[in-house]
Amino acid sequence: MATLGNQERERRRAVRVRPEQGPWRAEAVLRPGVPVRIIDLAPHGVRVASPARLRPGRRAEIQLVAHATEERCLVSGHIGRCRVIQLSPLCFEGVIEFETEPRMREGSNYPSLQVD
Repeated sequence: MATLGNQERERRRAVRVRPEQGPWRAEAVLRPGVPVRIIDLAPHGVRVASPARLRPGRRAEIQLVAHATEERCLVSGHIGRCRVIQLSPLCFEGVIEFETEPRMREGSNYPSLQVD
């Protein structure tokens, strides 16, 4: 976290949550069929672990699945960054920045990810 004098400044736009703290399962699919594991997510993006390299700047679509209802949500965005986090087996960590916040259908029991 960056500091300014004695004050700490939070650089994130929103609080991140782990999958078990929110409406979406940890398992997701990055189009065109790459399985990824959600590390954490926020209204504006998701950090994932992937067996495939994620190319920063490229458009991406990720399919999220709700815990209880199995409802699926396809969210568009772009890859913000990617780095190697494990060599054997090879695993990458990347960030997908959403164009719009993922939401469940109207009438769903789950809230959006927005934190007050």
